[in-house]
Amino acid sequence: MNTAINERVTTFPGVRRDCARIELVPVHVRELLNVRRLPARLNAPQTAALLNCGEHDISLLVRKGLLKPLGHPPPNAMKYFAPTEILELAGDSKRMGQICDAIHDYWRDKNAAKSNGGHNSA
Repeated sequence: MNTAINERVTTFPGVRRDCARIELVPVHVRELLNVRRLPARLNAPQTAALLNCGEHDISLLVRKGLLKPLGHPPPNAMKYFAPTEILELAGDSKRMGQICDAIHDYWRDKNAAKSNGGHNSA
């Protein structure tokens, strides 16, 4: 670990060291990544943390068929995911590329619709 860099990130001139801590990783993500054994099923925030995407992206990935929840939950129910499948997915660069493409396409289309929404008055 590069202590000099970490000290620069977590300290500010003129501020006591114990008061100047910047969290680079959210606490719930850090706790998940530090467990010795993952839970038997992962919820959406945990799945997002392991895939390094936003919690809001999980429902998109389920709709696109890139993530498969455990069981057969109704559309409005909380979804759980198998940790072994999520870890396997995270290690597959081709499938992770598909996830990145799906997220990029969604936001590109959403932003294009928003910017065209006010200009299509005919």
